[in-house]
This record gives sequence, C-alpha cells and structure tokens, in this order.
Amino acid sequence: MNTSDATIDTQTAEVNRVIDQYFEQSIIDASTISQSYELLWKHLQTLLRSGGKRVRPQMTLLAYDAFGGKNHTTLLPIAAAQELLHFSLLIHDDIIDRDYIRYGVPNIAGQYDTQYHPYVHDKVERIHYANSAAILGGDLMLSGAYQMIAGSHLSSSDKIIAQSLLGQSIFEVAGGELLDTEAAFMPVKPGDAVQIARYKTASYSFVIPLLTGARLAGASESQQQVLRTFAIKLGIAYQLVDDLLGVFGIEEKTGKSTSGDIREGKHTFMVEQCLERLDTEQRMLFDISFGDPDATTATIAKVKELFVTSGAKEVTERTISQYATDARVALQDLTIDPKHLASFEQFITKVTDRTS
Repeated sequence: MNTSDATIDTQTAEVNRVIDQYFEQSIIDASTISQSYELLWKHLQTLLRSGGKRVRPQMTLLAYDAFGGKNHTTLLPIAAAQELLHFSLLIHDDIIDRDYIRYGVPNIAGQYDTQYHPYVHDKVERIHYANSAAILGGDLMLSGAYQMIAGSHLSSSDKIIAQSLLGQSIFEVAGGELLDTEAAFMPVKPGDAVQIARYKTASYSFVIPLLTGARLAGASESQQQVLRTFAIKLGIAYQLVDDLLGVFGIEEKTGKSTSGDIREGKHTFMVEQCLERLDTEQRMLFDISFGDPDATTATIAKVKELFVTSGAKEVTERTISQYATDARVALQDLTIDPKHLASFEQFITKVTDRTS
C-alpha cells in the first residue's frame, strides 16, 4: 500500500466514524417515536455499511487539502454530507429503476418487501408499500446531508457556501435523473447519453465534492474552473464505465444485475453507439428485446452480443479512455504540489480501471 492509499483509507475510516455517530444518534431519536421508525433507520445504516467506496467524501477532502485547507477535522462532516446525498440518490434511483438489490444485498425497498410479506399478500400492493418506505429513507438521507453541514463547526459563511453547493448538486442531478428516466420511452438523439452523464453523475459525484473542498480551502476562481473541467471529464468517464459494468460486469463484484439495464431499456452511450451501427435485421431484434421487462436470459445474451459485434462496446471503451486523457490534460493547469497532483491522477485510474 502506498502513502496515497493509506491516506485514503484513513480518511474513509474518519468519514465512516462521523456517519456512524450520526446514525447511532438518529436511531436513538427514532426509537422515541416508534419501533417501526427505529427499524427504518437501522435498515438504512445496515445498507450503507454494506458497500460504497466513499469516493465523494474522499474528493472533498483531497481538494480541501490540495488547496491548503488547515482544519481537516472540521471538514469531515462536510465530506460525510456528500456521502449521505449519494446514498439518498441511490435509494431513489433504485425505486425509479425498479431494482431491489444494492451492494449485493436487498436495498431498502427489498428489505421492506420481505418485512411486509407476512402482512401484505398482494405483490403489487406490497411493492408499493416497500417503495414508500424507501422513499422516506431516501428523504431522510437528503435531510441528513444538510444536517451534517448545519451541525458542523464551519463558520456561518462557510456553511452557506457548503449548503449552496449541495443545493446546486441536487438541482443538477434531478435534471439528469429526469432525462435518464424519460430516455427509456421518449425520442432520443445522439449526445443525450453524455448530457445525462454530465448532470446525473458528474455534477453531484465529482464537480460539487471537489468544488466544495476547494472553495472552503480558499481556492481561486480560476483554479475552481480547472477543477470543474477536470470533474466533468472524469464524471462522464465514470458513468460510461458504470454503463459498461451494468451490462458486462461481474454481478458478484458490482452487486447489481447485468440484465436490469437491458430489461429497463436504459438509454446509455453504448446503446446510442449500437443503434448507429446495426443493420435492419439486427435493429429489429434489438427493438423487440431491449426494454422488455420479461426478456429471457437467452434474449439478453443476444442483446449483449449485439453490443459487442456492432463495435459499440469497443467505442465506449475508447471514449472512456479519451475522457480520462482529457481529465489528465485539465490537471496540468492545477497549481498544487506534486503530491496532491499524484492523488488526483490516482483518482482517474481508480474511476476508469474498476470492476465495481
């Protein structure tokens, strides 16, 4: 393990401690309302502990340290807020995608589907109530992100900065999520998938965490702009890798099904590239199979084969590499020390060369 890895591990452990403290107190508070409410909080804590790489808090702390931030401990709740926002969005995204597994275990809706089974025998009704509980859980995590900032030891002016950036993050990701949802059934055009990646993923996962750390450390406007360019390129690459893993990943490593995106008809960059390259017969097969919630394993395998034989998978891989290169080029304009620059470089590799 190198020094950078050790630092990341230490920071992750620190962020996890802050999050654990928040959950432990919330569980106690929830128990004064009802046992059922306490259980929701326990389900949330259990799922959050089941996975996640804490990339967003790590980037917040990296940017803060890189631009000379002096009060590392004070920034921990701000970094933790980025993770709670992420967790909130994952919970809501799983509902939208009708997924019931996260990190290889039942997500919040999945847990409640099992919990409610003895009481609600109709599956449609049970899923409705399970999703309702999950929506509430996601809302709580969104509130928790703001509570983390409000309860921190930042100055009042810095709290306003952090909360304003968090609000911008939510605003942009909601726009991206809506575009992503509508892409399953609305007419789409080339470039839509990259637009979705920019706002659904890059904004809240990369741009805002980095800008939050940098602004709170006092980075100049010009350096913030460089960070924004870097973050957008890296964030789009991250989403394209996610899209690849959603179809060709190893389920035991990703913790998610590799058939869900195909059955859902998720319009990704790879899908865009595939559609441009199919002949008439292949397009007929694709249109019949893609977006079919009842698609068989054999049918899904044929769709995956089309992604490969059309060249769409290869084009996506090359595009990821190009966005990673663009991110590295952007780094050249950062006026930070070599040690922190190397940490940013490491994040590029971490984002683009992964299996989960």
